[in-house]
Amino acid sequence: MSDMVDLNFPKKNATEWLAAGKFFEYKKFQIFFIQEGRGQNLILLHGFPTSSWDYSKIFNGLTRYFNTIAIDFLGFGYSSKPKKHNYTLIEQTDIIENYIEKNALKRVKFVFHDYAVSVGQEILARHLERSDRKYEIDGAVFFNGGLFPHLHRPTFKQKLLATPILGAVLSRFYDEKKFGVAFSQVFGKNTKPSDKEISVLWKLITYPNKVLIPHKLLKYIKERRVHGERWKNALLQTEVPLLFINGGEDPVSGSHLADEIEKLPIKNKKLIRWETIGHYPQWENPEESFKEIYEFLK
Repeated sequence: MSDMVDLNFPKKNATEWLAAGKFFEYKKFQIFFIQEGRGQNLILLHGFPTSSWDYSKIFNGLTRYFNTIAIDFLGFGYSSKPKKHNYTLIEQTDIIENYIEKNALKRVKFVFHDYAVSVGQEILARHLERSDRKYEIDGAVFFNGGLFPHLHRPTFKQKLLATPILGAVLSRFYDEKKFGVAFSQVFGKNTKPSDKEISVLWKLITYPNKVLIPHKLLKYIKERRVHGERWKNALLQTEVPLLFINGGEDPVSGSHLADEIEKLPIKNKKLIRWETIGHYPQWENPEESFKEIYEFLK
């Protein structure tokens, strides 16, 4: 691709990301998004426990070719983080569809990662079930994430934080150092995040005033089991072209997940495997991630 842009990190630091973004209101909450570029609509959705800034290494490249929108889920990044809220993947999907409806987007492409892969499956399920669709999906990219509950391997720390009472107690003692250790474990051994990157990510996780709600957000692990069969069927039945990009060194949803995707009779699928990359392909291998997304969705 002769006109491929330079993707050297960072194009926008986290402060610039906030300055370039806006907020839309969902019920009484403020939802952060950054939107740049022109052309076909492309929505980027992030994972737990981070934010839309996960896409900062490829965002500027994508804005050359798409109307690119990255959104922080409720409870994440720069969006509202109510402490007494019951967070669900179903509501997160409602929020994304609320944005699509408010902005009258008629055709949309998506990129999903980690937590967001479940939102992606719910979006595909709704797309199948509706007779009066308000928008069409022209393609979707799935990075590493727990597509199938029986294959999802949460870290020991996540399992502890997900327990209702113990999780609330442990959250009080969760800090940047503990986060950095746990976070680095899901990366490839040659593509670990730097201490500086971990520090910025931690500030986004706890923005604006050291908010710590991982135990609230981690309820999604149980929710995946409740909707597992419907969400698997959404992948098997959809006519939407799907690209799966899998970092094989990821202990949570790596090569064992790619093996399952390879076996399943998913229509219009393409699978790309990077064996030395971990859970964050868009962060660990940004130039190739950009290239594959562009080639697939253009």
